[in-house]
Amino acid sequence: MTDYPSTTSRMAAIARCALALAFGSVLPACDQAVEQPIAPVDEPVPVYAFTKVNVVPMTADRIDSDQTVIVTEGRITAAGDSRGVEIPPGAQIVDGSGKYLAPGLTDMHAHPMTTADLDAYLANGVTLIRALWGEPAVLDLREGVASGTIAGPRIVTGGRIVDGEPVIHYGTESVLNAADAEEVVARHKAAGYDFIKVYSNLSIEAFDAIAEAAAAHDIPFAGHIPDAVPAAHAFRSGMQTAEHLIGIGPASLREGAEYYTRFHPEFPGYAARIGTGEIALDEVYDDAKLKELAELARETGIWTVPTLTTIRGTAASPEEMAAFSEREATGYVDYTVQSFWQMSAAFRAAWTPDTYRGARLQLEQDLRQLKAFHDAGARILAGTDAPNPWAYVGFGVVDELELYVEAGLPPFAALQTATTAPAEFMNEAGRGGIVAEGARADLVLLGGNPLENVAAYRDIAGVMAAGQWFDRHELDSRLAAIKTASDRKAAVFRDAPAWPTQGAELVPISAEFVLERGEASPGAERIATVATENGATAFLGQFLAPDGSVRNSRVETGDGGFARKISVEQVSGDGTLQKRVYELQDIGAHILTGTALDWIVLGPSFAAMQDGESRDFAVRRLKDGGPADAGTMTVTRQPSEVIVGHFYFTGANRHDISIADAGGTRELSVWMGGGFYSGWPVRIVERSAGTDSPALEYRRIL
Repeated sequence: MTDYPSTTSRMAAIARCALALAFGSVLPACDQAVEQPIAPVDEPVPVYAFTKVNVVPMTADRIDSDQTVIVTEGRITAAGDSRGVEIPPGAQIVDGSGKYLAPGLTDMHAHPMTTADLDAYLANGVTLIRALWGEPAVLDLREGVASGTIAGPRIVTGGRIVDGEPVIHYGTESVLNAADAEEVVARHKAAGYDFIKVYSNLSIEAFDAIAEAAAAHDIPFAGHIPDAVPAAHAFRSGMQTAEHLIGIGPASLREGAEYYTRFHPEFPGYAARIGTGEIALDEVYDDAKLKELAELARETGIWTVPTLTTIRGTAASPEEMAAFSEREATGYVDYTVQSFWQMSAAFRAAWTPDTYRGARLQLEQDLRQLKAFHDAGARILAGTDAPNPWAYVGFGVVDELELYVEAGLPPFAALQTATTAPAEFMNEAGRGGIVAEGARADLVLLGGNPLENVAAYRDIAGVMAAGQWFDRHELDSRLAAIKTASDRKAAVFRDAPAWPTQGAELVPISAEFVLERGEASPGAERIATVATENGATAFLGQFLAPDGSVRNSRVETGDGGFARKISVEQVSGDGTLQKRVYELQDIGAHILTGTALDWIVLGPSFAAMQDGESRDFAVRRLKDGGPADAGTMTVTRQPSEVIVGHFYFTGANRHDISIADAGGTRELSVWMGGGFYSGWPVRIVERSAGTDSPALEYRRIL
């Protein structure tokens, strides 16, 4: 039997802290959990002088020793031998003795979601990021940084992903024809996004229509090369960037060679055969085709953003994950993101050592593809796709550059992909990505020489972003705040009992909530899906009450999506266990347990609805004696809204629900999220009609 907590104090403290975590309220037992408001960025000092410093100009593969660099209002106004550069009166002196002044780095495939993300980028010397999944909230971050009210890297952002049919991620746009393309492109342009992001399920006709509409509206388009579009066709289309090396593998195959992408259901078996040597990759890929494709990339001018850190993370072995977990950087990864990383690993539970070996060999082929593009003179931009598994926000840029060096690029060439190449991409060649007079003052003061080892960018003494200086103490303070906020999230369920799984069941996905009813905190609740041993899916819920009791719920569904078995166990604060099991027939009605599980089970039905549509569902309510008739539930789907938070940064449709039975009418609003948790509740508000009692509100820990 699971070892449940035997005292009420621990669970009561968890529930009290949960409320403070979610809402920033000051509660006596958890006053350290209060979120502090974001302070505006201090006014920059007009003039800085970096003295006696070694400069990494990035205009050439060299170090300029004993230099003085003057920065005035965000621009480098002088740079040269310390004996010949005059320091203006009143300048703030930054002693660079023994250190190296280098350009700030860029992450050209990022997913910034919060100001904490911006702090992580800043603390790692990243002064420009390109957001590949935009929302109005990203536009707000972009404008906040541009105006100086938010500290962080400069932001370039696309809008919502533009996909075909079906869309891969909930909350993204769908384009099936020229009319759709015109409408979506015009709307993104009018909203102020910097480019259009295309995705994997677009047809070649829709892809071409987007290319035409983007040209007509003078806005670039970039993203995935769709599965239906040959790489050579995409290269010639005017596409600005191609992400993740997608399309390059299929375009460089030998005739008749077997091939599967990492996300194909057949990939694990395919990788295992590579790992055993049954399939040799030099018999799969044609080097001549790869070289021809790389030369075409150079001729057309398309930029490649490899995101090798994410490619590596999608198939990280248990040994690699254990090593990653020991890194200092992992301590600064948001709790929600760490949970996602752990859950992603659960999907590889059946992989064997041969599978992992084959996946690593496939990564080495990706490195060869990158080297072929570099050798052909094709244009490359460093990007990580953080925060996907083991692609660290901020910290991951150096990981990416180290993989480029592993692929065979010299350190200088690798650094160019994150400095001078992005400046060229931004039409700022000679004015960005370098340390020279007239350039933007996006700078990093390093303890070592990055031309010898790109890892020198991990030894940062200070960062200057658009002329604003952040010393090591300030950077450490920002990192500490990230960790503190993450630890508060983790504390809510840190001492909770283990999931009551059965046998070898796995919990690949879970979500956590704090609850509020007026001024009171009813507790905290988490929900999960489990992969059962017979291949079916079950749903788990675990509610922690302030008195220390725990209620576990399990819902198993049949082929029609209706509950066929519900198990409920109640564990009191002193460890007393009560359990009920309800064996159900397929009655054609949804059984409401009164937990967040209800909305996961109903998620597929909700997802099939259109904005503004109303539907009726037969429902029963779970009571002690079994399911009791609850009449009809009327659901009306509202247009999507934006929920801001890690891995929930996309549209979330609100569903307004009314349930009437003999006991009265319950009214709920349920926000179903998208992105990486498509069809999961983000927020739930439940009210009893005709009463003045406070609403019960669930808020997802994000």
